[in-house]
Parts: sequence; C-alpha cells; structure tokens
Amino acid sequence: MAKKPSKSLPSPKADAFSPVRGVRLYELIIDQIATLVQDGQLANGDRFPPERYLQEKWKVSRPVLREAFRALEMQGVVESRPGGGRYLRAGRIPHPSDFQAQHLAPDRETLLNIWDAREGAEVKAAGLAAVNASRAQLAAIGQPLRMLETMTPEAYPRGDVNQDFHAAIARACGNPLLEQIILDLLGRFHETGFEDLSADDDWGGLQSDHQPIYDAIAAGDRAAAEKAMATHFHSLRKRLEE
Repeated sequence: MAKKPSKSLPSPKADAFSPVRGVRLYELIIDQIATLVQDGQLANGDRFPPERYLQEKWKVSRPVLREAFRALEMQGVVESRPGGGRYLRAGRIPHPSDFQAQHLAPDRETLLNIWDAREGAEVKAAGLAAVNASRAQLAAIGQPLRMLETMTPEAYPRGDVNQDFHAAIARACGNPLLEQIILDLLGRFHETGFEDLSADDDWGGLQSDHQPIYDAIAAGDRAAAEKAMATHFHSLRKRLEE
C-alpha cells in the first residue's frame, strides 16, 4: 500500500496566528503551535508553513522562530527535513514548563562547549565590529546598554538585553557567516536556560562588563574590543563551572 503523503497545513483562520509579544518568545510560539493542534488546525504529519510566513504572522525574528523549532525537535515532536520543511510528528505539544525543567538542568559539558565556541567566535566578531560597524550598528550595540541604565534587577530576567547586545555585535562584524554562527550559538545557549540559573542581582555586573566592549568598538580599536570581549567571557565562566 502506498504511503499516505503528508498533507500541508491548511490555511488557518484569520486570527489563528496572532502577533507574539513579551518575554521568552520561543515559549509563546510553542504555546501558539499547541493551540493550533488543540483546535485541529494542525495535525500529526502536517507540514508547517515557510519560515517567512510564520515570521510575518507571529512578528518574531528568524532566530527566535528557529529556537522554538529546535526546542520542539529536541522533544521529538517536530521533524526538520533539509530542503523539505518542518513536519509535526506528534498529536500533542508539551507545555513550555516541560522544556523549562530541562533548561534548569543542562548538560554541563555541552554548556561549556557552547560557551567555548561562543568565546572564540565573539572575540573575533568584536574585533571586526570595531573596524566595520556603521553608525546604525553602533547605535544597535549601545541600545541594550542604555536599557540597562534604567532597568531594575527584577526586570532584567524578563528580557533578552544580554542576548540583544551580543547579537548586535555579531550583525556589525561584517562577516555574514560568522554572524550566523554566533546567532545560532546564542540560540543554543539560550535554550539551556542559563539565565534562569543566575541570581536576579547578577545583571549589574553584566553592565560593567559590556560597557568596555562597546567603548572599544565605538573607538574603532580592534585589539581593545577583542580583549574586552575575552575578559567578559572569562569573568562569567566561573559561574558556568560552579
């Protein structure tokens, strides 16, 4: 008997995809996918719409969207086929709290491996950003720092200011391949839930670590930018190794 072909996701209702806003955007995306499954608009074997369509409907960036799908793939409920799209492979979507439980107990070796890869890539990117960053890109790097100046310790864990800062530097490095590598590593690191392992008052130290990086990039000093980024990674590594 011929295998029944996987069907494509039918055109959803007008309000099936509502814009995503708030913290932990990838979890809100998972919630919306779960709702589609519960409402019968998405079933086991269905193919998800293209990334561009979902980005426009959910009003999220590609890294955030891919972060949500990576989390679902790790649970075995989504299958990605190279050049063939993504398919639902379950009749139920786990609650985001199920993912959070995994995040709070990450594999330490994997976490450190990601950290090492990030350090090598981001030290290089900081140096390149000092040479290549445009005025607009410098403003994007500085924006998270300006937010930290007025942000309360309680508000910090609810945002992605730290990730925004590192992503802005990656986008300013002038090397598209290096940029994509860093954005992917940021997504993988974010999946571990490391920010949940940090105390609420740890955010203050990040501001003092980030400012020298920005200052060196803004000054166009490649060596200083690389050194500042390396110092930033070294100061946080102890927390990972605890």
